[in-house]
Amino acid sequence: HTEKKCKKMSSTTATTNKCNLCGKDATKLCSRCKTVYYCSVECQKQNWKLHKPVCNDAFQADQYTLHKKSFDQIVKKYGLDSEEKSSAIADFLTGSSGDSKAVSPADFAEKFGMPVEEAVVFLEWIKVGVKFKQESAEAAKKSGIGAR
Repeated sequence: HTEKKCKKMSSTTATTNKCNLCGKDATKLCSRCKTVYYCSVECQKQNWKLHKPVCNDAFQADQYTLHKKSFDQIVKKYGLDSEEKSSAIADFLTGSSGDSKAVSPADFAEKFGMPVEEAVVFLEWIKVGVKFKQESAEAAKKSGIGAR
């Protein structure tokens, strides 16, 4: 009965997508990662344990891309990539002594003339960059790169 249902669905829809579980023509896209298709809810449920890790990775990558895109739009909108603004941001985030300090999104928004919501997106992306830099430095140190 399910096989008949799948054939009926695929016969009315021109598709080259195949079910991630059974290989039949499929039209149902995983709504979370949007990378795999299924011919039925049953196949999707049966495949979930295997698909879940891949789905989570794809979803995280998509969220990362969306966050970066929003960050880039904010930078462009407020001209934050100019040397003057970049220096002002660095000074504001680190203070004049060069020590990192906690900056609230409200303070950042006020200083750079943007809504708090955009300041949150901007500052969170900066945290991503700082974390990446720290992890890269730690990995280099462990591997002996940069040791003198």
